[in-house]
Amino acid sequence: MKQTFWICLFLPFLSCLPVQTMASVSGGRHLSIAQLDAAAARAKQRVIEIVNQPIRHLPRTDDVTVFSPGWFHPGATKPDFDNVDVRTTQELTYVNDRYVTSDLNPSEMFVGDELEFNSMTKYFYVDRSLPKARLSENEMVETNSLYRTIGRDEDANASRLRHLTIVVVLVLIGAAAVASLFLTRKQRKAQA
Repeated sequence: MKQTFWICLFLPFLSCLPVQTMASVSGGRHLSIAQLDAAAARAKQRVIEIVNQPIRHLPRTDDVTVFSPGWFHPGATKPDFDNVDVRTTQELTYVNDRYVTSDLNPSEMFVGDELEFNSMTKYFYVDRSLPKARLSENEMVETNSLYRTIGRDEDANASRLRHLTIVVVLVLIGAAAVASLFLTRKQRKAQA
């Protein structure tokens, strides 16, 4: 009985010991959560730069196709960073129109074949009042690689949350066991 008491007493403290969550990356290296978080932050910033790169603005003429309302519908789907290939979701919506504009840009127009829409990069669109530049093959391959970096970070953080949940449950079980043993001992002393 005494051994069980001491085990239950120290179980919550043992489960609180820090656990360093590590994730494997290519080449067999392991990175800490902090390193993965930093890499993901850099990756997100680079995706924002690629997806929102400057486009050519021209003064509007009569030879233009107008898109309305605006360029994009509200909202965006969060990409499956571990699996999506942005090359397969690139839409060249404006390629058949020499010049395009929208009701958001009444005094300017843009070259249609220099633009794209991509549902799997829209999550990172910063200024939705402007169309987005058509990404090259290399830019899309780089974006896919950056997405994998973001995905590894999200997976590692989800794993860490699962581990923390287990620790909390163990602490609660240990505390309940200690309380139960304490009450049992108190009752026995009262009966004696």
